[in-house]
Amino acid sequence: METESFTLPELSKAFDVHYRTLHSWVERGLLDPGVHRSRGTGTPNRFSRKDAVMVCILSELRDAGVKFDLLTQAAERLRKTDSALEGEAFMLVNGDVRIVFDSDDAASALKRGGLTLAYNTGAALERCEVLTPEP
Repeated sequence: METESFTLPELSKAFDVHYRTLHSWVERGLLDPGVHRSRGTGTPNRFSRKDAVMVCILSELRDAGVKFDLLTQAAERLRKTDSALEGEAFMLVNGDVRIVFDSDDAASALKRGGLTLAYNTGAALERCEVLTPEP
C-alpha cells in the first residue's frame, strides 16, 4: 500500500502559498518532507498529511504577521509535540511559542497579559481533511 503524500505544488495550491516560499522553507529547515526527500531534479519532495497540517499552520501564522524566527520556533515545537498535528491543541505565540492541549491552560496563559496570538490547531486539521493527493 502506497503512503498518501503531497508535492510542494499541491501544498502551494491547497494553502495559497507561493511555491517558492514553501521551497525556501524546505531549504531553511522550517519544513521537512516526511515521506521522501528529493535527491536531485526529477524526483519531487513528498510530504505527509502531518506536513500539510504544518504548512497550513505556518502559512496562517505568517499571514497573521508572525516573524520568521517565531515561525521557526513554531515548526520546532510542532515537531517535538507531534500530537498537535493530529488533534486539537492551542499554540500560543507571545515572544516565544508554547503548545498546550487543555483550554484551561490556554486561558491561564492568556490571562498573564500581553499581546498573545492563540491558534487552534484543530482548524488546520479541518482544512486538511479535504486534501487529496493528485495521482
